[in-house]
Amino acid sequence: MTASEEARDALVERLSQAALGMGEILTVYLGDKLGLYRTLADAGPLTSSELASGADIFERYAREWLEQQAAAGILEVDDVAAAEGNRRYSLPEGHAEPLLDVESPYSMAPLVKMVVALVGAMPRLLEAFRSGGGVAHGRDMTEALADFNRPWLVGSLGTEYLPSIQDLHERLQADPPAKVADVASGAGWAGISLARAYPKITVDGFDLDEFSIELANQNAREAGVSDRVRFEVRDAGDPSLEGRYDLAIVVEAIHDMSDPVSVLANIRRNLTWGGALIAADELTEDAFTAPASELERFDYVFSVLCCLPEGMDADTSVGTGTVMRRSTFERYAKEAGFDAVEVLPIEHESLRFYRLHRA
Repeated sequence: MTASEEARDALVERLSQAALGMGEILTVYLGDKLGLYRTLADAGPLTSSELASGADIFERYAREWLEQQAAAGILEVDDVAAAEGNRRYSLPEGHAEPLLDVESPYSMAPLVKMVVALVGAMPRLLEAFRSGGGVAHGRDMTEALADFNRPWLVGSLGTEYLPSIQDLHERLQADPPAKVADVASGAGWAGISLARAYPKITVDGFDLDEFSIELANQNAREAGVSDRVRFEVRDAGDPSLEGRYDLAIVVEAIHDMSDPVSVLANIRRNLTWGGALIAADELTEDAFTAPASELERFDYVFSVLCCLPEGMDADTSVGTGTVMRRSTFERYAKEAGFDAVEVLPIEHESLRFYRLHRA
């Protein structure tokens, strides 16, 4: 076999496996959205009729889905030789956490939902490639992005990451109570987590997406912090916010913005003198490489399909995309008026944490 034939066969195998994986992602999405995994976890093992009754779906669809999930090794079946209506299916040990626990660092449901949202946006993306316009990815993507970051925001932001920054940690505990801005807040988990960790602070969250703000205020109420945390549809450039906040936080949003320098400049104005911005964004390589690491490949997939199109919503968009390298962020920050950019020694598998000072 020639080198060309080997390369051909390797690519065919790679894309065939990717297609299989993509198909299984779509069936996991069905199980998540229809509550099938939850029904199995709460009441399993179940037959197809029992699952259909418990989840309020049509039995024939339930049976086919159960068989596919067992064939894929995602579910277990008690007796493959039993009559199709008598087989009982269940979640194997260890599978409930990635499929059902949204606060687990192993949660996979948000990633599955993201992929499906990307698929749904493909017709609009084709047009955007031709026109240069932007693409909005809808509510599934909004929910998925919020839940994707939720595990570390809830589990580490206020209990591990910020306590490692001694002066900020002390200010958030001190009097007079610190005021925090959660910019591009999404579903609010950053602000909510900080309020839980630091009971004196108040948090104002801003986002331009009404659905995100609805989610955020609901999450704040359910977390019991709505007396100190409020979210509203508001531009961070509102002049009335100037000089109000001791700390601002932006999570995985700068690279999505059509004009990140203006947003950073607005945040800088909104900080008190000596205030700080903590920005979490992608842990990209310092320079373009090809072939690249899996993390870089992941970032590029989402850049092509999601983040670049989300930011291409204006004729003046800078078109950053997911793969925002450290040098690019530092340039944006300096153009926005920040004197120094510090990369914090916070270890995260896919994010880099920056601290910017208003001096």
